[in-house]
Amino acid sequence: MMKKIIFLCFFIGSIVFFSTTIKAQSNDSARLQFSILTCEAGEDIYTVWGHTAIRVIDSTHQTDYVFNYGTFDFDEPFFITKFVKGSLKYFISVNNFSDFYNLYQAEKRNIKEQVINLSITEKAKWYEALKVNLVDSNRYYLYNFITDNCTTRVKDGLFKNTHYQPNPTTTLSFREKVVAAPYQKGIPWIGLGIDLLLGAYSDQKPLEMHAGFLPDLLFDQLAQVKKLVRSTHVYQFTTASENVNTNTKSKVPFFTLLGFLALYLILTIVKNRFTIIASKIVDIALLLTFTIGGSLMFYMCHISLHTACYQNFNLMWMHPLYLIALITYFIKNQWIGSIAKVFLGAIIGLLLACFWLPQHFSIEIFLLIAIALILNYRLILKGQNNIATK
Repeated sequence: MMKKIIFLCFFIGSIVFFSTTIKAQSNDSARLQFSILTCEAGEDIYTVWGHTAIRVIDSTHQTDYVFNYGTFDFDEPFFITKFVKGSLKYFISVNNFSDFYNLYQAEKRNIKEQVINLSITEKAKWYEALKVNLVDSNRYYLYNFITDNCTTRVKDGLFKNTHYQPNPTTTLSFREKVVAAPYQKGIPWIGLGIDLLLGAYSDQKPLEMHAGFLPDLLFDQLAQVKKLVRSTHVYQFTTASENVNTNTKSKVPFFTLLGFLALYLILTIVKNRFTIIASKIVDIALLLTFTIGGSLMFYMCHISLHTACYQNFNLMWMHPLYLIALITYFIKNQWIGSIAKVFLGAIIGLLLACFWLPQHFSIEIFLLIAIALILNYRLILKGQNNIATK
């Protein structure tokens, strides 16, 4: 009889315990809600890839915060220098969702919200990690185009603190996604400039854990993970006509460069007073452009901390050494021709090896290489003429 009483007490106690636990779990689930916010691209250059943030609603304490890893200080001393070098410190900040909402509404940048389905343990773990990130020096990190930015911080936080794993990716390389955004946003020359600065490091195929490195990529990746997204809501701040996005690559740089190449060929072939003067002006402008562009490319590839720019084989045809050619251009001797032969040999070597190199070259870059070929051919002819007129 005593055993039956003890068993009955144990049974009732177990029911009470589990019902209390379930109720506590239910209350906790209602208390915290995590969402991933994916924000549309803006008008400023640094916003063309969009933005990602984390929204955490605590219904018990009546708070609605947005954790933002994309914060930086425009008033930072030597801001441009630090950004180019890759030593500019970004940091996490926290705002009320209402302020965040009002900012993007004013900029007419739509927000897509994905409510994430997390367990009690996962929510507690991630929330604690966010709090730790807010403490002192933990707030800061060195921004990287493809490996450490406002989106990768959110992505890494999610997959590190939950049991979810990303699905296989169809993204072929980091480059294609980084370069595409400026083209699609209507600033294709910025896209071409970025394409020039990115090195072979950016042509790697991202692994599953690294594929969601840009806002829209992470949004799509999360949507494909089974049972991860509980619901999706869009905060629409634009009309249907304002929200038109062709998602096609602008052809303006291609046709502009093609036209310039044709004009440069005509100036080289046709010989009269006008074409001779015009071709010399173009030569000098190209030498100056290649010197400045090559210097920036060399800095980004060998000195900056931006790993996306490492191993850049574009330095074979655009480099700081064009400064020597620019100086010798105004001296009547054979040096200019000898220098140009070396440069021309490097370009031909690049063209012969480009299909085996781990770097992608767009059609626009091949047009620029063709222009560099004509330039160096003209410099060789100039060197020969200098010898002949001595």
